[in-house]
Amino acid sequence: MKLEKALMTSIFWRGIYFLSVMLLNILIARHFHSDGSGKIYYIVNVLALVQIVISLCLETPMSYYLSQKKINETQLSLLAVGWTAFIMLPVYFIIRYFISAIDVPFGKDMFCLLATVFLAGNLLIGFFIALFYAKMDFKWPNILLVSVNVVLILIVPNNSIISSMLGDSDYVKLYFAGFLAQGILLAGFFLVKYFRRKDVKIISPELFAPFISFALIGVVTNSMTYLMYRIDYFFVNKFCSPEELGNYIQACKLQQMFYIIPAILASVVFPMTASGRKEEMNEKMQLLSRGLIITYTFICLILAVSGYWLFPFVFGNTFKQMYLPFVLLMPAVLAYSVVHLLAAYYSGKKVLNVNFKGNILALTVIVAGDIIFIPVLGINGAAIVSSIGYITYMSYMIFAHSKEYNSHFTDFLLFRTKDWQLLLKVVEEKFSAPKQHES
Repeated sequence: MKLEKALMTSIFWRGIYFLSVMLLNILIARHFHSDGSGKIYYIVNVLALVQIVISLCLETPMSYYLSQKKINETQLSLLAVGWTAFIMLPVYFIIRYFISAIDVPFGKDMFCLLATVFLAGNLLIGFFIALFYAKMDFKWPNILLVSVNVVLILIVPNNSIISSMLGDSDYVKLYFAGFLAQGILLAGFFLVKYFRRKDVKIISPELFAPFISFALIGVVTNSMTYLMYRIDYFFVNKFCSPEELGNYIQACKLQQMFYIIPAILASVVFPMTASGRKEEMNEKMQLLSRGLIITYTFICLILAVSGYWLFPFVFGNTFKQMYLPFVLLMPAVLAYSVVHLLAAYYSGKKVLNVNFKGNILALTVIVAGDIIFIPVLGINGAAIVSSIGYITYMSYMIFAHSKEYNSHFTDFLLFRTKDWQLLLKVVEEKFSAPKQHES
């Protein structure tokens, strides 16, 4: 598939999925308010770290080796299902052992079950999304994910009819179970579409060692990325009120919505770089980065003007404190959008030390800053520190790139006249193609 077609297809279908996620998030925030939704999302984020560890980040080498056609779809799908089934039993008992350390909104036994369901579902989602995208198959996996989200959107107990049949606690249980439903749908559809009995065989020994090595490096790198991305939640939870935690998490979730398009682009950059198209992707990646910077700067300015009134209107009156933290997170939005593309590019080249060192540097800045500033400035201090950390991460990665390719910061950050010309050319081609076809 050509790069332009892959990007447009990915943006369209993943865009629909993320719109469903955004709508679900808004409805949950409005119904459960800042303190209730903050508790739900805090638990989800704690479990997300567990997921990184127990997955061994197998999705990264899965995508890489499938893109290079060194391991087939059948082998990798069996590995995905097998590992999920194998790891979840010990995980359940580990959760039971540590449950006393977590403040949960319902019974401990029920939480153990739902946490296990959540983790199993997310393992399957992570593994099979990676396999689908390595095949440049963006349509059906996102349709399956959206179908579950639509059900969850329709049954949010925010009116008398639904609330009479479904209480808040019941909905939270269904919300966690929805992840397992998505995982099973993805796994089943992939197996139906790509599984071939004749391809059932053991992964060759010469590939197994680098496969596991690639995965374990990913565990370290992704864990560092997670901590850089979300460790401020733990400090905010410790030093701030539940309402402030809910407001800060919602500001961060809004910030993370900006990473949807970079993540979509990265999901195309990675397999295409891994397949050997490094020079092409290097040039296109810089163009995409400049486009993101100018687009997001414009959107951030609009939200900076309107957000003070817009955020409480959208999320509810309990979210009046999220405006200033979001404004302070705007530099992080711009910086981490560039990091997404560079990280995918270096991962596709199997040059993971750049991502790792950038993570360490940013994480050090964020942890030190959170310890100093959150007790004093609260959620505003957390936002300032996050922006500084993300800018540090971006600066390091661009510096590393400049040493290898003799590039400059402006190659990633400043939109150019020729970029406008290229954009106009693409638009002109899109609109002139149907006319040529008709003639």
